[in-house]
Amino acid sequence: MSSAVRRTWRRLVLTYYLLCARDDAAVHGFTVPSGIWACDRCHQPHLELSSLVQHVRAEHP
Repeated sequence: MSSAVRRTWRRLVLTYYLLCARDDAAVHGFTVPSGIWACDRCHQPHLELSSLVQHVRAEHP
């Protein structure tokens, strides 16, 4: 995969996380309080989206 495609993919994923994740969770019946992110697999809370993304990459490959 070329680096331009990877960059574009990462931007799309980040956009989804920032704009759609909470709405998508609400549609599926999940409630995520404002300011706190929770891992879907182990329910570990995170105060920042970047720490959640890092957790998912490290703990749930």
